[in-house]
Amino acid sequence: MTDLKPIVPSIVVQEEGSRKVLVYLNIPELKVKRSFPNLLKQVPSNGVQRTLEFRDQSFTFTLNVQTKNNQTKIYSLAVARLPGEIHPQQCSIKYQRGGCWITMVKVEPMGWMNRICDDMSPGLDIEENDGQTPAASAPEEPVQLRDTDMPPPFNLVPIAPSPPCRAPSTKSPAPLPPPSSSSATSNN
Repeated sequence: MTDLKPIVPSIVVQEEGSRKVLVYLNIPELKVKRSFPNLLKQVPSNGVQRTLEFRDQSFTFTLNVQTKNNQTKIYSLAVARLPGEIHPQQCSIKYQRGGCWITMVKVEPMGWMNRICDDMSPGLDIEENDGQTPAASAPEEPVQLRDTDMPPPFNLVPIAPSPPCRAPSTKSPAPLPPPSSSSATSNN
């Protein structure tokens, strides 16, 4: 059984230096395995990449994922206009369990985050499905950015709806130290 309507994954954008932009796509059902002969590279074990196309100022990504219930879910993201130009031949994708990282290399060393986050600019111009009603977004689950060799992100910007915030775990406070008994020395 196939869900015919593509799902737009929740995404997070991070700039790395002045020349790279990383886009994390949250795909909860995605599982990976080591590829052969490059054992350091991971590829989808329950999915097939249908489209990964980079152009000067846009990109398109589509992945079919086989779920536990033998359903095929289609995850798709098309960005019609990026804030600046990229080098398509230098862009890449890296899969991990639960999602993937798309790395784009900018032509000009300029910041994109102010353009992406500014309400007055188009940000990432994410295309709708050929004029149809917008597709459902990926299930809102916590995005865990582990299992990567990247440094901890310091400027992550969620672009799609972010997962609901969980209340901080309520730990009981540490017990108060016993009152200090100031031994008043009495002079006898």
